[in-house]
Amino acid sequence: MIKFFRKIRYDLMEKNNTGKYLKYAIGEIILVVIGILIALGINNWNENRKNKRLEKVVLNNIFENLAIDSVQFNYYQNQYKQIDKLHLDLYKFGLKNKIVDSISEPALIRRSLYFKQLIDSDFKENLYTINNTKIKEALISYIRSINDMENVYWIELAPLINDRLKPYLAEQELYNTQNWFELKKRTFKGYTFNEINGKNLIDKNKFLELAKTKKFQQMLFEINVKWSDFYTRVETVIEENYDLRNLIKTELKNY
Repeated sequence: MIKFFRKIRYDLMEKNNTGKYLKYAIGEIILVVIGILIALGINNWNENRKNKRLEKVVLNNIFENLAIDSVQFNYYQNQYKQIDKLHLDLYKFGLKNKIVDSISEPALIRRSLYFKQLIDSDFKENLYTINNTKIKEALISYIRSINDMENVYWIELAPLINDRLKPYLAEQELYNTQNWFELKKRTFKGYTFNEINGKNLIDKNKFLELAKTKKFQQMLFEINVKWSDFYTRVETVIEENYDLRNLIKTELKNY
């Protein structure tokens, strides 16, 4: 093909036909440009196809991680409900002088949580891989809600539990050290706390007497308010998690 066009060019030059030669040269340039554009188009198409496949893999991974995170958020919900019930029992007994038939596990008063959302790190690592605007905006909102939830816990709630409540309980000598070290298992699984239920790690009688003091009730007020604030954020995250999974599931049909 190259030899064919070269022969035409030489023939025109030999015949000294400048006008036709210029038209031919322009036509040849146009053909070269068109060829380059077609090649670039094919290359871009291949790149877009590769990016689309990669984005699909990333979105599938995020979808799976969202499902795993949802289990953890449900765990937070269950934790809160048990802790809030204990707080309510302590309020009724301490300030309302009501008889509490069965108080929740006292050790829950000092309960701390552990955070490890998979979606946070996964999204940050793959942010530029996601081109779907709807999913990206929903993910950004979701991560913001997770950060709000964690900030309430770590900045406002955790210091109350770790720096004020736990030392206060120790000062009042409520901990039963012997009962703790005689536990067969000192690791807790799930939210039922079967390992410590009924083990009297915190002296229940002293605990109930402490609940009648103004200092404890003031501390209980602060901690319960922060737990409630945290729980509100958890509910928001759970809702956004559910909506985001449905959005990704729907959008993946277009990949």
